Amino acid sequence: MKSISNLEDYRTEFVHIFQSTDDVEILLENLKNLFLKILQPYDCMVLPKFQIISTGSLQFSVWYQDPDAITETLNIHQKKCDLYLWRCSDQKWYLDDLYDDINEIVEQIFKNIPAFHLIPENPKEVKALLENGLMDFKPEAFPKFSEKIPSDLNEVLTWDDRFLLVGTNIENLKIYSWKEWDDLIERENYLKNNGE
Repeated sequence: MKSISNLEDYRTEFVHIFQSTDDVEILLENLKNLFLKILQPYDCMVLPKFQIISTGSLQFSVWYQDPDAITETLNIHQKKCDLYLWRCSDQKWYLDDLYDDINEIVEQIFKNIPAFHLIPENPKEVKALLENGLMDFKPEAFPKFSEKIPSDLNEVLTWDDRFLLVGTNIENLKIYSWKEWDDLIERENYLKNNGE
């Protein structure tokens, strides 16, 4: 899998959001919209979950002393990644009680959000992302990795020069080689044409 190649192009927008936002609810909306913009070319990728939680609930798990913070924290969650953002009375945003420099905060967001680094490069990776809940089942949005087109596209979700991903839902996904797929289609056509 690869990372989004132009992620750095969005650094200025992230920095601007943190510099111009005082309210955690507005931060949530602005960051969510920017994530949508970044992931738009990969619109089948699952967006991280954004939720506002009580800052006090993080004591002894994210921070260890009573912070001089607002009462609400923004949690950005995706798989095993949890980022916590809150604002203190010094008017600075903090990430995970470790970072208060905006550039460092943005760097950690870039580094840790799985969706930014799990762009599939072949059908096997698409299958893994679907099975792990990091990609929505939207076959019309799945990338195609080869200009070669299968002779029968029925239930074919995506393909490259070696393999095809076939299925109708996440529970019945299967990888076929081109030869296996062609043989299967040939058998089905034979049975259909011979009334069996």
